[in-house]
Parts: sequence; C-alpha cells; structure tokens
Amino acid sequence: MTSPPKKFIEDEVEFLADVAAFHEKRGTTFDREGKVSGRPISLHKLYRLVMDRGGYDALSAERMQWRTLVKEFGVGKNHEAVMTFQLKTVYYRNLAAYEIETYWGEIPPPREILEDISAKGGDLRARTLENFPTPNTPNSRSLAHHGLDGTIDADAQESADEDKLTTPKREKPEPEELGSAGRYPTRQLRQDPKRTQMYQPDSLPARARTLRATDSPSTPTAPQQPQPSGSIEDPRHPAFDWYEHYKPKQSLALTLRPHLTPGNNPIEFYSRKAQRKAQTKSRLTTNQQQNLRPFLPNQMNGPSIYLRCLYGLRSGVASEQKFALHHLVKVSYERGDKYKFEGFPFLAESLVEKALEITQLATGVRWTVTYGEDDGDSPANTLNAAFGTSNLLERIQLSHVDSTEVVETDESSERLERLKEAALVLRNMVILEENALFMSKFPMFKDFLTIAVSLPDQPRLAEFRQSALDMTEQVSRYWPITPIDPLYLSLIPLLESNDRSVLMSALRSINRMGIATQEVHQLTGIPLSTIERLFSMILLESDVELLEATLTFLYEYTATPDNNTELLSSQSHLLPSMIPRLINLLSYQASVTIENVMGAPSPEKIPITSVIPSIPPDLHAQLLGFPEPERSSKWLRCCFEESPTDDITQIAIWQAYQGRFAQNNPIPAAEFIKNVSNTFTTAQAQVINGSTPRFIIKGIKPRRVLVDLDRRLRFFKCLWEIGRLDPTDPASRNNQKSSLCGQWYSSRENVWNHVVNDHLRVQRTADGRFTASTLGSWTCRWTLCGRAHPFAKASDIGSHIQVHIPKTPEGMSEVVHELANVGKKPERINTKHAYQYTLMDQSNHPAGIPWMSVMILRNLARYANKPQGNQFEKDGSPLVDQLFGGHKYALFNIMSVTRTLRDYIVDLVYMIEQSERAQKRGVKREYESDEEETGV
Repeated sequence: MTSPPKKFIEDEVEFLADVAAFHEKRGTTFDREGKVSGRPISLHKLYRLVMDRGGYDALSAERMQWRTLVKEFGVGKNHEAVMTFQLKTVYYRNLAAYEIETYWGEIPPPREILEDISAKGGDLRARTLENFPTPNTPNSRSLAHHGLDGTIDADAQESADEDKLTTPKREKPEPEELGSAGRYPTRQLRQDPKRTQMYQPDSLPARARTLRATDSPSTPTAPQQPQPSGSIEDPRHPAFDWYEHYKPKQSLALTLRPHLTPGNNPIEFYSRKAQRKAQTKSRLTTNQQQNLRPFLPNQMNGPSIYLRCLYGLRSGVASEQKFALHHLVKVSYERGDKYKFEGFPFLAESLVEKALEITQLATGVRWTVTYGEDDGDSPANTLNAAFGTSNLLERIQLSHVDSTEVVETDESSERLERLKEAALVLRNMVILEENALFMSKFPMFKDFLTIAVSLPDQPRLAEFRQSALDMTEQVSRYWPITPIDPLYLSLIPLLESNDRSVLMSALRSINRMGIATQEVHQLTGIPLSTIERLFSMILLESDVELLEATLTFLYEYTATPDNNTELLSSQSHLLPSMIPRLINLLSYQASVTIENVMGAPSPEKIPITSVIPSIPPDLHAQLLGFPEPERSSKWLRCCFEESPTDDITQIAIWQAYQGRFAQNNPIPAAEFIKNVSNTFTTAQAQVINGSTPRFIIKGIKPRRVLVDLDRRLRFFKCLWEIGRLDPTDPASRNNQKSSLCGQWYSSRENVWNHVVNDHLRVQRTADGRFTASTLGSWTCRWTLCGRAHPFAKASDIGSHIQVHIPKTPEGMSEVVHELANVGKKPERINTKHAYQYTLMDQSNHPAGIPWMSVMILRNLARYANKPQGNQFEKDGSPLVDQLFGGHKYALFNIMSVTRTLRDYIVDLVYMIEQSERAQKRGVKREYESDEEETGV
C-alpha cells in the first residue's frame, strides 16, 4: 500500500468545489449545506474537526466523541443524542468517502454499503461487499449496531442508552399551518358535509395532489365582493339553492415519473443493478451468537466499565490490565470529580502495587508488599502497607542496582507505558481533594512516593517521576514535616535539579507539607549550597511561578531562628546582599492608579469693614466744575454704592463730604441727607431708637475701590502701612498702631512718587533721579511685603516699591478686595497621587511575590531583634542596621505609595525602629551609670 497523501484544502470554497467534483465522479449526491436540526453547518469546519480527532473511524470507535462535535457547532443541549446522529449522518453522506480517498489514499467502499445505508456503525475503511451485509440481508440489523469486529457502535449504543434512561413523554401534535390540509390530503379525515350541502367526492387520488415540503404556499386570493342579486348567497341560509350554485372541482394533472432506464439515468440504473447483485452474492458466515443477540430478551449487559477495569487490573492478566489502564486514564481525566477511591475497594492498592513494578525496570528490584506487623526481620525489598516501612531509605539504598540496559526491547517499552498509565491514573485521581485525603491515610502510598522520587535520573523515567511529584504536591499537605521523614529527605536532593519541572514540584511539595496538620512547620537539614542557589533564583524576572515558589520556601526557611543563625554564621554576606532585591520585589507587577486628592478648604475670613475713600486731587478738581447739589451726587456715586443690607451713619457721610469740600461752599447738611436718598434708590434716612438714638442711612455702603465720574476703574491706592510694629522693639507694641495710608491716585507714577516723597522721604534731584550719594536705611512697609531686611540704597528700595504697585487699575482692585477678605475664594488644591496595588486573592488579602517578600523581611527583622541576633554585631553596628540600615528611605517610599502592603510594611518599619530605640535606651543607661560612678 502506498503512503497516504493526507490531502487537506484550507480554503473553504476550493474545498467544497473539490468535494462536489468527487461526488459527481462517484455518482452520489452532495449537499453543500448540511443541516442539523434545520440549521446549516460548515462542512469545511466539520471536516477539519473530524480529521483533528483522527478521522471518522477513530471517532466512531470511542464513546461520546461525536457528541463533543455537537458542542462545537452550538446546536443546542436538548436531544443531544439525536443531534449527534444527525451530525454524524451529514459527515457520513457527504465527507466519509471523500476522507478515505483524498486523506488516507484508499479506495472507498461502494455506495451500496456506504451512502445508501444508515450512518450507524464504523470501520468504514475496512468495509467491503464480502464482509459487510447489504441492508436487506438478515445480518444488516445486527451489524447496524455492531462493528465489523463485533464491538458495539458507540453512537448507536449511546442513543439507545439515552432512549432507555429517558422517561417517555406524551407527544404533542404539531399545529398545522393554514392550508396544509390541501397540501397533505392523506393527513386529514373527510369532513362530514352539512345537511344542506351536497357531498362531492375527490376526483383524483390523494397522492396526485401531494406537494413537496419546499413548494411555496399558494398566494391567497383576495376575497370576492358580494354581488347584489335577488338569490340567497349565504350557504348557511335555509333557502340556499345548492344545485344552482354547484361547481365541480377542477381536475388536477397527474405527476408522471419516467421509467428508470440506462438511457435516461444511467448512474442510478447501474447503482440499483449493483445493489441487487450485491444482495444475491454469497456472504461470509458470521458468528451465530452475534446474529441472535438482538433477538434475545432481557440480555445481561455485564458489569459497568468501572468494575470491569477494577477486576481487570486485579486479575494480573496482561491484556486485561492493558484494557483497564487505558480506560482508567480516560475515566480519571473525564470523570475525575466523581471517581473516588472510597467507592471502589482495592482500587488504590491495585494501582499502587502496579506502579511499584517500575523498580523492576529501573533497578531490577521487585518489592514485596505485606500487611502484617513490622518485626524488623523482613527482607530489604519488603514494604509494610499497613503500618509503614521502617528504615525505608536504607532499604532503597540496599536494593538499589544500577541498570546497564541502554536499548529497550518492545516488551520493556510496552511494560513501561503501562506503568506510566498507572501513575497517571493515580495522579489524576488525587487532584480531587477527597481522594487526596483518602490516600494520605494509606501508608503504602507514602512509601511508593518515596521510592518513585528516588528513582535514577534516566530520561525514560522522567514522565513517571513527574507524575509521582505531582501526587506529592496534592497529598503532602496532610503529612506533618519531620526531620527524619523519608519523603522529606528524598525531596531535598531534588532542589539541586536542573530540570525546572522537577525543581518546581519539589519546592511546592515541601512548601505544602503539614499545611492541613496542627504540627509546627519547620524546615531543617537544608544544605547551605541549596539555600544559596535558591537565593540566586529570586533574581529572576520572567519566571513568575518559579520565583513565587522559591520565595515561599525561603519564607518558611527564615521563619526558623536556627536556620538564620546557621546562615549568618557560614555566609554572612548572603542576607545583606539579598535585602535590596526583596525590597524591589515589594512592587513587583504592581498596578499604578492615579487618584485625585482634594486639599482641605481654606477657612473663611470675616470681611474688613470698608472706609469712605479719599478722592485724589484731579477728581476733586473735576467735581468742582459741577454746582450743588449735582456735585454731591457725583461725589456719592464715586465713593458709595447701593447695598440693601448695609448702612452708614449720617454724621460720618456728612463729615467726609464736608471735610473735602469745606472751602467750596458745600450744600447744607439737611439738603445733603435728602440728596443721598435722591441719588440712590435704596438709600433711606432712618432713626434707630435706644439709649442714644442713631441716625443712619440704610441701603448704601462705601466703595472699596474708588471710581471716576463714568464709574470706571482708573485709580491706584497706597497700601503703605503707617505705624507698623517693629519686631525688634518690644516697647513699640504698646505705643504704635498699624494702619494703611489709603490715599488714591490716578496713576502708578503718582503712587510711587507719593511713597518715595511722603513715606520714605528720599531726597532726589530736580529731574526726579536718585543721587549716588543717597545712602541710608529704608524698610519696606508695603502691606504683605515679606522682606524684613532694610535697603541701604534709595535706588534699590525705589525699584522694590515698583514691584508692589499693580500695573493696571483692575489689578489694583483685586489686591484691595483680597486684603479686605472679599475677593475670590481660593480654590481647593487638587493633588494627584500615584498609588500602587499589588496582587490580591479572592478574599482581598495580599498574595503573590510582593506578599512573600514582605513576609521574609519581617522574619529577618524579627530575628534581628531577638537575642540570637546580638551575636552578629560588627564594629558596634547591630544586625538590624547591617540588614536594613541603608534601606529605610526605600521602605518609607514603598509604604507611602503601596496601598495593599501598607500595614505589613508599617509593622516591618516598627520592628526596625524598635531595635534602634532599644539601643538608644541602653546607651542612656550606660551614661547614667558612668555619672553615678563619677559622683556627678
């Protein structure tokens, strides 16, 4: 036989065209859109999925395999067995023969025993006219449910089992469509005619009117309008004349089918001829019991697959054990959540005893299992399954024989595969927690694991030993860790392995030992070379699993003070050099979140009461150009504004006006007060009764910023403080009182000249320049000036004053309002902080690499504070300073930004500070004792 071509077309359109050409050549029909439950499916995808699983025969040979394909197409969960058989039929009709010829390179069976019969059965590639009966032969009914080798077809048995287990339900008749009775005459009963209606039988047979299901329904005719006439048109009327309105039914044309001849349809003619010839041809005799099996009532199906595998494994027969292990691997993988040791007695013992045969291939030693008491006189190759084996490691060393076999025989290779399957079954089953707890109480299982992890390091045994290590990971949590535990001592040498999978499994097995027990978990007896190698592995960045397993092991190792003492005594440089790396791991793979933090609102200040502004000389000159009372009205609008809630005394406003215009014939007081009410609509002269009556004007208040006659901002105010307190003279605090100058000027230059001339009294030249010899001591008293040192040069303070004066009147207005506490309220400061969040588990507890790093650091800090750490003091520097002295800033930084580990880092910093405080207290006591001795 030539090698199969294994042809597969990736393009779906080209694939369908190739399949169509194949069916045209073969003379069979091809449905491009195979339908399952009325929904079209992709034949290209179906062909790919089937070929990925080994082809049609491979899927049909195993139970439940075709059902997995139904889930890929999402047809539905109801009636999965029916959907599975429909999907299998689609592949069987359209792609089975195409697979055999194009993929396997073989000649497919004739269509008489392939496309023309049901899809039940399998083994299509071995099906011929000689060994497979045609559908009309007696053997066809038996082989429809059995393969060529007599095995039951998986899909047919599955469908039958589901039909038996499913409670039969009453079938509900499907509602018929309107007008379906005309399309299917045979599905209805002849209606009894009305008593006034003449019976008219059908003129043609029922089958002459049978339509296809794909025919479109006839277009409904529009209802006829009633025609007015003298006759009765309603058939329900008693006077309706049936003879007058009788209309015979129209005759329907007969559907004629041509006779099948070689001339009109040669392919179908010769196909039927070959089928008849195959039916008359003699067949090979088959097993008579197989032919009679479908007709035997109440036949026994035998034990379940679970018991069959259990008894086959215990039988010792090689073929039965092969069958049992093969199916147990599938059962433990697919039904691992329900397959439990406690439900099948002796299953655990049988699997362990079978897996122990690995030593015969590896070392040539056969272990004997006993269940009696261990009297100590048993041979070296004896295991006590009831109480555990004493001196197991010594027995393993005594029984160890180096295998010199290099090339394996077929028998040894086949035997090794069976042993690997036994170990794989145990590995799959102990993943279930209930099975792991069950096996932890079985002493022989622990002895088996000790022997398995101690096997020679040979490539052929790598898979078996890895399965044993996986079992150890799952069960070791139920065994307490002791320094003389054989399994624990067997796992320690594996920490030096260069195989990542072996190293990972050994670390996890040791880390999990005793988690579910109440005994204290202490790692002892670890070589220092192994610890140094593990510390070097925390420098890894990409391998997260190995890094986390190593940190977990080091956490458990550093939790024992004796281990730290031994490590610092032998390799004192190791721990200080690893502290920076552990601190960096505190932020390993942390997610950064930017959060906005709003500052506290500034406290509200009480506004300062405004005073009546003093107008500048140029505005005074403009007001003198207006007669009274217009002049007073202009002055009021420049210096006051409306305010319904404020008031001012009449005497204060009159004295302010009179003081400015006393030399210019001011208006009388009574007229002035009346003019105030005329100028402002909200102003009202009122008298407040009391012990001393108060005469006020309600509804106005003084302006904080002076405006001109057009109510525009164009003036600047002098903010020089008069009588400022001298911080160097205590006596001035009682004699001086701080107040502002408050004079208004029309320009910045005028304010500057006013300050230089009137407040500083600096001598200048005729053109306004400072002389070079003008020296002295001048202090700036501008409001809110932060300079305390005086100026020695007049030019320097002159330039300094220009900085204080705003450049625009609007800027001057803002400064005045801000000083009066009535300006714009300062906005709350919005600060952005970047916080880090490390890995957390489902209960929002820290986990992962950062969590293990901070726990290791806490172990070291706790040990440094104990008396054992005092012996490692060097040059007056305690151990805590040697470890954490140069890393406090990094710890504080991580503590401030890492939300997840904040509490644990706080405890770490507290331990470090606690040690430092204890040292300082000790120094103080030493000093006090020295003083007592000297008598001070």
